Amino acid sequence: MELLYDVTNSDREIFREILSSSGYFYDFEIETALSLLDETLENGEKESGYYWIKVIDDGHVLGFANYGPNPCSVHSWDLYWIAVHENYRNRHAGSLLLKCVEEQVAKLGGRILWIETSGRPLYEPTRHFYARNNYELEGSLRDYYGPDDPKLVYRRIL
Repeated sequence: MELLYDVTNSDREIFREILSSSGYFYDFEIETALSLLDETLENGEKESGYYWIKVIDDGHVLGFANYGPNPCSVHSWDLYWIAVHENYRNRHAGSLLLKCVEEQVAKLGGRILWIETSGRPLYEPTRHFYARNNYELEGSLRDYYGPDDPKLVYRRIL
């Protein structure tokens, strides 16, 4: 597997397919992720505040991560999206992406990486993934995303 740090217009449909394949995201969430890609393509990473990493194997994009500095902090960064195509799960592509995000954030001066996710039962594997990668649950906001769907906030000091 190799990592690439640039995005192009052709990634738009690939990212849509990756997000759709998981069954985790609502259509409006997928459109939100794609709007961040559009903003990055239009303004660049530094100006938009959105950075990207793709994991590729045998010419196929297996997954991607999107992250950026929190504009209201001097050292906090946010992981906005991390997704691996359903057909490529359990190949450690997600862990590779996450580790690379952490390294890039640290290189750019970030000290803490924050991650938000849903508390719905569907997201149980996601929560285990963050715990396995040494993220601590810092907070829960009840009914944030909808009834009985809390927002869970994780962090890791880099």
